[in-house]
Amino acid sequence: MTSVPAGATPPRLSAIWAQARGGVIGLGGSMPWSVPADLAFFKSTTSGCPVIMGRNTWESFPERFRPLPGRTNIVVTGSLPTAADTIDGCAHHDGAIWTDSITKALSVASEAPRSGHDLWIIGGSRVYEQVLGLTNLPGVIGGRLTRAVVTELDVTVPGDRRAPELDSEWTMTELGSGVEVRGRAADSDGVLHPAHIAYRFLEYTR
Repeated sequence: MTSVPAGATPPRLSAIWAQARGGVIGLGGSMPWSVPADLAFFKSTTSGCPVIMGRNTWESFPERFRPLPGRTNIVVTGSLPTAADTIDGCAHHDGAIWTDSITKALSVASEAPRSGHDLWIIGGSRVYEQVLGLTNLPGVIGGRLTRAVVTELDVTVPGDRRAPELDSEWTMTELGSGVEVRGRAADSDGVLHPAHIAYRFLEYTR
């Protein structure tokens, strides 16, 4: 991973998620669908940049994929898994950096190696909502979240977590679209079944 030179433009704070109809983003701690094209898009979009997430999102990844490779993984939680380091105030556990606040997570992310311009918020729903409402955040362009990259899935699935609503302040641009022929979607019991799922990659900026 190539570090951005010191003194370069401050990073942009961005969020990324996938949502089905009705804004559903999760069910029982996992995604109620499987869309390989979206997973590939997520990987290519966030690779080389720090990713910030809540503990439930971290635990939703299979252990073999934790930490997400090629990215500094930062987990925000009210209960650190080990004692915090006396120097940086963070816990270092299972290949991730654990903090107890969004502000501290951003500070860590700003100093982490990155090959692009973004620090990524990757979930879950409470973290998205919290970050969307924050202003005057240190070290990021505009002092707030200014970009959201959303995969919109044209499928109805059950869910208990929903994406934040983006108001008229945001401008949308379509980045691409397609149909996932290898997709799977959850039924009312949460069981995945084969499905062709149309998708759009959207970028929102403010």
